[in-house]
Amino acid sequence: MITLTVLAVLMIVFLVLGLCFHLVGGVLKLALKLIICLPCAVICGVVGVVLCCTLIFIPLGLACFKLVGFLLNPFRCCMV
Repeated sequence: MITLTVLAVLMIVFLVLGLCFHLVGGVLKLALKLIICLPCAVICGVVGVVLCCTLIFIPLGLACFKLVGFLLNPFRCCMV
C-alpha cells in the first residue's frame, strides 16, 4: 500500500514538473520571437522594400519577403 502511495505521489510530482517545463518553454519561445525574430523581420522587410525599388534586385527583394514570412510564422520555430 505504501509503495502504491509513493508511486502515485511521484507520478503527480512528475506531471506537475512536466507542465511547468511546458509553460516555461512556451514563454521562452515567445521571448525569443519578440526579442530576435521580430526585429529581424522588420529589417528584412525594409531591405526587401529597398531591393524591390531597383529593377535588377526584385528577386532578392521577394526572397526577403519570404524570409519575413518565415520569421513571423507562428507555427514554425524561429531559426537563429
